[in-house]
Amino acid sequence: MSDQNPTTDGGLASAEERVNERLRADSKFPTLTELLHTSSSSEYSQANPASWQIVTKQRLIALPDALFEQYDLLECRCFMGLFPEIQRAWITVDHRLFLWNYEDESDFYSFEDQEQIIVSVALVKPKPGVFIDSIKYVLAVATPLEVFLLGIKYEEAGRGGSVSLFATQISVPADSVAMTSMVGTEAGRIFMAGNDGGLYEFEYQAEDSWLRRRSKKVNLTASVGSYFLPSFWHMHREKPALSMAVDNERHLLYVLLQDASIKVFWLGHNGGEFVLAHHHKTVGNAAALLCPQINEGRELEVVSMHVIPTSESRAIHLVAVTAGGSRLYFSTLPRVQWYSANVQMPAVFDLVHVRLPPDSRPVAMQLPHLRAPTLSVHCSLYSHGTVLLAHELNDDHDAILAGAPDCALALRRQVTQPRQILCEFAAESRIEGRTWAMAELAGDENTNDLATVSGIPTRHFAVLTNAGVSVLAKQRPVDMFRALITQPALPEAQLKQFVDAFGLAEVCAMCFTILCTDDFTQTSAQAVTAARRMLFEFGGIPRYAETKLLFEPPTAPTVPLSEQPAAQRKIELSGRHDGLVIYVSRILQPVWQELATVLRKDAMNKHHVEIGIDAARLLGVQQRLQRLQHFLTTNQRFVPDQINQLAESLQQTPEGNVSACWQAEAQSLASLYDLVVLAIETISLLSLIQDFDLPRISAEAMSSEKRSELSDLKFHTLVCTKGGREACRALIVAVINAQIKQHSSIASISDALRLRCASIFSAQDVSLYKAMELLNLASEASEPAEQRELANNALELLRDISGTLVLDNVRYVFGRFVKLNMRAQAVDLALMCAKGVDPKDQALAFWRDRAPANDKRQELYEFRTSCYQLVLDDLAETANVSMLRLLPTDDALFCFRLYDWLLDRGQTTTLYELGGPLLEEYFAVADQRDMLWHLYVHEGRFAMAAVVQRDLACQPGDLKLARRIEYLSLAISNVKIAIDQMDKDDEASDQLARVLRETEDMLEVAQTQMELQRLAQSHTEVAKRLDRQLYDVSALYQDFAEPLQLPEAKLLIFKVSCHDDPEQVAEVWEELLRSTLSDPLRTGLMAVAAKISELVPRLLPSSSAVPVNGLVAVLVRLANERPAEYVPGYICDSLVLAGVPYQAVFESLVRVHRRLAGDPSLAEMLVREVVYLAGAWLASAGEDVPTMYVDEVISQYIVQANVAKNQALQSDLLKAQEKVRQVL
Repeated sequence: MSDQNPTTDGGLASAEERVNERLRADSKFPTLTELLHTSSSSEYSQANPASWQIVTKQRLIALPDALFEQYDLLECRCFMGLFPEIQRAWITVDHRLFLWNYEDESDFYSFEDQEQIIVSVALVKPKPGVFIDSIKYVLAVATPLEVFLLGIKYEEAGRGGSVSLFATQISVPADSVAMTSMVGTEAGRIFMAGNDGGLYEFEYQAEDSWLRRRSKKVNLTASVGSYFLPSFWHMHREKPALSMAVDNERHLLYVLLQDASIKVFWLGHNGGEFVLAHHHKTVGNAAALLCPQINEGRELEVVSMHVIPTSESRAIHLVAVTAGGSRLYFSTLPRVQWYSANVQMPAVFDLVHVRLPPDSRPVAMQLPHLRAPTLSVHCSLYSHGTVLLAHELNDDHDAILAGAPDCALALRRQVTQPRQILCEFAAESRIEGRTWAMAELAGDENTNDLATVSGIPTRHFAVLTNAGVSVLAKQRPVDMFRALITQPALPEAQLKQFVDAFGLAEVCAMCFTILCTDDFTQTSAQAVTAARRMLFEFGGIPRYAETKLLFEPPTAPTVPLSEQPAAQRKIELSGRHDGLVIYVSRILQPVWQELATVLRKDAMNKHHVEIGIDAARLLGVQQRLQRLQHFLTTNQRFVPDQINQLAESLQQTPEGNVSACWQAEAQSLASLYDLVVLAIETISLLSLIQDFDLPRISAEAMSSEKRSELSDLKFHTLVCTKGGREACRALIVAVINAQIKQHSSIASISDALRLRCASIFSAQDVSLYKAMELLNLASEASEPAEQRELANNALELLRDISGTLVLDNVRYVFGRFVKLNMRAQAVDLALMCAKGVDPKDQALAFWRDRAPANDKRQELYEFRTSCYQLVLDDLAETANVSMLRLLPTDDALFCFRLYDWLLDRGQTTTLYELGGPLLEEYFAVADQRDMLWHLYVHEGRFAMAAVVQRDLACQPGDLKLARRIEYLSLAISNVKIAIDQMDKDDEASDQLARVLRETEDMLEVAQTQMELQRLAQSHTEVAKRLDRQLYDVSALYQDFAEPLQLPEAKLLIFKVSCHDDPEQVAEVWEELLRSTLSDPLRTGLMAVAAKISELVPRLLPSSSAVPVNGLVAVLVRLANERPAEYVPGYICDSLVLAGVPYQAVFESLVRVHRRLAGDPSLAEMLVREVVYLAGAWLASAGEDVPTMYVDEVISQYIVQANVAKNQALQSDLLKAQEKVRQVL
């Protein structure tokens, strides 16, 4: 599919980073542990406006008249309480129990099936496996005689739902002990506090067993001996408990006793134990030590306890409220473990912080010299930072004193005070009647009220009095802002104070909340108007931030903007922009980091992909985003095109180029707008594919690799990254392919995707799936003509979008054409998709560049070759080689891939028959030159074949030397053929003749190199080096023959190089012959003669390698050194038999005799060699012997022998002369 986005990936990445940065800032809101690091605190902020209330009364639901009538029948006791889990208030009048649906106001349920006075009631979770699944809660009812359980079936339907009570026949005797307090755990355990000071557990199971009754009461605090002693022995009793609180996360039970002490019991890791961990007996003294200014006496009596969940603090676990309104915070961990706390048995139980109550008087009456009035708190509620204290005003009315953190001040102090203390808003409101109970009903549990501006429902609290239920709504900063701007005359001074307190960005975020939330837009037109004005008139403008030079004194003046380098100027975007970032971030926060897709197993242990975020949460986020999108599109300052036009229209100002600031803001706003659009469409996509049973489709139609790719993707990844958008399209493909396989129409889903996910599912995608549907119809058509027409229409649709199709779609559609037996269309599809995705032929350039590593063109190359592979695989399956001639040749890269395919299949003959310039380029670029020269020979281009062969021979590498010599020999043959085919007068013929001479010379050197390799075969590495490339004669001599002392190789090199240094060559000969002579395995001078006979024929006719004069001199010296082995004629026979001409030997003997005439023995040896040679020469050559010259030389030697009086030599000379003269 296509990857057309409304913005660039860079813009989306910038918007994503802004959202992440904002969410990180919100997550850094100080925790309760950080705010309570001191021993005590008492700081409170003044609200703006001063009349603002933390909680406001939404409505008072009066008790039904029928309940008042029952109250009039009261004889003994009446108790009240709240069960917010089932949206009921409970009231007991003597032995009667009433469950009142305060949401429906008049509906109540009565239980009167027993006659004992009810002393306490508790709503608890049932034990697993005891009751049927529809029983979600159990009502524990305590009387002086027994405690029994009632099953509760609660169904959420209508206002307040419906409640039914069922008798369970499960009870335990109370033994005249009044269970004044009962609580239950998540695991179903029920704890009871008796007025005898004992703690009991109500144990029960589904049925009686042999060793255990169905239910029993267990005294958890009695010793073992108490069961065997009479009651009058129990002189010391524990103080009765006032209340209990269960911490299900940490497995703790807190018990508040009448003496104001608190016990902590450890319930074990699995919740099944009961161990007294600590008993804090001096709570009042500990509080006075931490906070000396606290009022002692009754004001320090603890009236209630509240568990602090781990989401609020992992170090502070319990808050106790005193009658004086103070809050006492406890921890069961030593301070050293506060930031690494795990669920464990409490090591300590310490009071760590005392929070003094606020002054409940009006601001005008709060004078520093007047002591704040004492509170008389008798009921309280603490939940996620919000505290409600009910204290007595008079006999008929209570006041609710509420407190909540000052979030703006906490965020401001975060920058300047890394360790800050708790500061709260506090306000008092009057309430009808005396308070019995308070409970939180619903809403966000975030302590940071600023992070709830996205329209998440307000927190609501129920206060039960003897007048009814008062529903209170928690007011947030945005509510404070609304109260401020809806005053009859907008107080600018207060507005400025509000902006200073919260910051312009937060105030603008509140404006967006008011403008884009139904709760505000539908109830207060004045608030909407004022918020719009605030946003656009006071939302600020982007500007350059003023900076100071580094290391300047504090009093140094600010550097003017006009003098600052442009690159160093930092742009501060407007508060309106930053407010939008805040608002968008907080809308997306519930889903931003959540896994949008997850991999799970079904009951059959099969993996499948499903949506990981529940539909209700997605829908809520989408609705808020859609309201924001509507507001942005109806205000031109937020429409990207109009923002850019505004930025371009601004001119240069004295402060700098303001248009650059506006341009930066315009780009950022456009990215945010696109982020909103893509988030909306992504949610629509997730909702849509969920409706089409994604788990089943992913389990049946997806490979395990694809499931892994599409699983565990976070929502922001789907929205902001290219990979995420590809994953979205993959999900769409899976759903649509499933529809096509089921032969279902895809028109409806295509239209829905196009309308609701236009950025993800584009017009190109519509064309693709229309083409798929046409192919589906073609497969069902009975007439070939109709089938062909439908297929061709599908191909034309695909032609327009060929550059946007992903490989899976190409593969699928190709297969559909093949199944229809329309292979021409299939080939056309594959080739046009390959060309369409790469119109500039970057993949071809990548191939010609020999596929460099880490090249961005590789992706295009792989896509195109994958398309080509479809054609080749089909060609292999049909085995129709004749189709090769019909394949198009205008796609060079396809031709190259085709050549690869033929080579892999060993069809080289077919490859040569195809021929053409592309094949020539293919062999050249693909380094197939061995095949290239075969192609040239096949085409009769012998000169080109010779060039390639010579290049192959000279190319360094792993090619064997013998193979290089073979290439040179073939090159010589091909050059000769090429010359024979040319006109002798052609200039090209002369060039080829020159090439021929050069190649022949190269061959001669290469043959010498091979001989050198043979001689150096004992040196393995040297032999390998001689294989790797061809060397010139200098390198052969200097790098190999000389270092290895190979005289025979030196002589061969002298031959090919025509080396003109007879003395050096003679020295080499002498070295060679002496080494032969010294070899113990050889036979003296005869071995020397054999070596000469072996080597000289290979060196002749080179006079440079065979200097006869020097060779004769060497032989004379060797023969003289071994007189016993020497016989006359040895020198002559050695040379003549080796192929040296008689005349050359004769002349050399004469010349050497002249040089050695001073040595009689050597001179005589040479004369006898002349006599021997003359006879042999005459015998073999006859009339061709230069007899006159020979006779003259012999005559000179006769004279010299006569002078030397060497009669024997003279006689031999005379005989030789006689033979010569006979011929003469």
